[in-house]
Amino acid sequence: MTNLDSEICRKIREARRAAGLSQTALSSEVGCKQSALCMFERGDGTKLNDETVEKLCAKFKIEIPRTVARKGAEASASVRAAPPFGSAAPRTGFCPNPDCPSHSRYEVDGRVLFQPSRERQDPAGGKFCAVCGEVLERKCPNCGAPVHDGAICTFCGNPYVA
Repeated sequence: MTNLDSEICRKIREARRAAGLSQTALSSEVGCKQSALCMFERGDGTKLNDETVEKLCAKFKIEIPRTVARKGAEASASVRAAPPFGSAAPRTGFCPNPDCPSHSRYEVDGRVLFQPSRERQDPAGGKFCAVCGEVLERKCPNCGAPVHDGAICTFCGNPYVA
């Protein structure tokens, strides 16, 4: 199965939440596993088959643009890889969700910090975290300075992820 655009995954997650449905209830209704729906809502468009995605879209009245929704081999060939961690290339964004597994948690002088992982962010420089689906931050949430590698902004000294 080809990969579904993460924008559709996000819309389905938002529609489910707005309808007040749990992942367990919705997965039972459309005939898939809760774990697959969870991964799908986090942006992994390969976790549900076409039939299940169509059921979800029909339920929440979400239209799938057929020309751009599925990413085929020609689209994935044009996706640029994320630069390696610690490179001089500017960071495109980081996930602001402190519970996202894309962060490495560590402690300095009793202060808990989260190191955003370059390898696990959206490799195409998109809008959403490839792990949890949150909108990526591109500037320091405290002072608005450009994001760089590391857990703390060098301009204001505050952590990126609180």
